[in-house]
Amino acid sequence: MTAVTQPLPARTVKTHLPAGAAGSTFHPLATALGLFSLGLGLAEALAPGTMARATGVRSPALLRAYGLREMMSGLGILTNKRPAFWLWSRVGGDVIDLATLAAGYVEATSADRTKILASTAAVLGVTALDVLCAVEHSCMHDQQ
Repeated sequence: MTAVTQPLPARTVKTHLPAGAAGSTFHPLATALGLFSLGLGLAEALAPGTMARATGVRSPALLRAYGLREMMSGLGILTNKRPAFWLWSRVGGDVIDLATLAAGYVEATSADRTKILASTAAVLGVTALDVLCAVEHSCMHDQQ
């Protein structure tokens, strides 16, 4: 007896929203960034010591404050139909985070410098997404 196999369906990457969704309030990147802010903010606010060890930034109190800032941005993004302001607040937070990482690098040990460099790369990556999304939402706001 021979087994008959069916070809697998072709998989494609979705590069656009479905027809009719363009004018809707569903914005997947903004939603993802808002959820990311909430998650990161909770981690920083509730476990600043763990975040300090992971990032190389040795100020749990500062990380807790940054966590509150992240949660506020996340809630603002998720609860507003026009979240451009809150997306720009994430960009501003990224600039502060990068300055904090740069300042920490100067006085860090070798092991912490490696963590700070990895954290800096992660922040730069998310900053690019934040700027892209903030610009997009600012332009959408200007068109309305």
